[in-house]
Amino acid sequence: MTQPLRWGILGTGMIAGKFAADLSHTSQGSLIASGSRRQETADSFAAEHGGRGIAGYEALLNDPDVDAVYNSLPNGLHAEWSIKAMEAGKHVLCEKPMARNAAEAETMFDAAERTAQLLVEAFMYRTLPAVQTLIEMVRGGALGQVKLIRSNFSFAREVLDGDARYQAAQAGGALMDVGCYCVNLTRAVMGSEPTDTACFAHLHEHGVDDYAAGVLRFGDKTLATFTCGMTVANDWTTYIAGDDGEIAINDPWLGDGTFTLTKGGETRTIEAKTATPVYALEAEAFATAVGSATPWITREDTLGNMQVLDKLREQAGVPVPA
Repeated sequence: MTQPLRWGILGTGMIAGKFAADLSHTSQGSLIASGSRRQETADSFAAEHGGRGIAGYEALLNDPDVDAVYNSLPNGLHAEWSIKAMEAGKHVLCEKPMARNAAEAETMFDAAERTAQLLVEAFMYRTLPAVQTLIEMVRGGALGQVKLIRSNFSFAREVLDGDARYQAAQAGGALMDVGCYCVNLTRAVMGSEPTDTACFAHLHEHGVDDYAAGVLRFGDKTLATFTCGMTVANDWTTYIAGDDGEIAINDPWLGDGTFTLTKGGETRTIEAKTATPVYALEAEAFATAVGSATPWITREDTLGNMQVLDKLREQAGVPVPA
């Protein structure tokens, strides 16, 4: 039986709030404490989500009641505080993307090996049963030879002062914030790395890409296109087409537990629903991995994704922090 984890959360932003709220829907974890730079912010978060509010990230890492840390800090702080957490004897679930670049991610995994702690990149959507079923079906040949993949993840939100998504030094931008999902899903569906990539991006006045479009080629058979953005809202449906059928999933990132399979002129709905919220599923998957199971996002998967993101940013003229 999986041992329940006692969680500490680094950061008190939007994603931290979603993780904390969903954590109450699983018996495999509980929120012990949340850390913020300011005590009043930490206390406000704790009042809403439970646990204790702690001023300072170091203090949270030194809390003996915390087994695992969810690092929801900006991208540029992932490596520093994840490594410090592991050195303090905590397992780490680090929000995507894992780091500012692939080399930095490598140092994080080296630290995990050195400290004998678990480090997993928090692509929560990969714990959804519908997404797992979809990947298994495509890899199992349900569509025949996969030829075209089309995905999108974008949103339109007011640009706020201090938003790390618009800070080049923090490895902000649409490719890193949401394009990373499209790249991850495409690679997962194919079960391999792209042989060629191309990318174009629009640079925002703050110096990061606010929307982008890319192509991934897998050998001479499969082409995958994706779009992503932080200042444009459009449909999230992903299409995967082969010479024997097509799958369409309306929202692979949060999902309603369904997707469609069209073959031979007939369309049927595939259901793989769950009543468990997505971040609770993620917490459960992490607890299982702590118990020596293979994590749903492996070291190799994360490094492969980061290497593709490095290439795409370079090709699009987007700053890649060293």
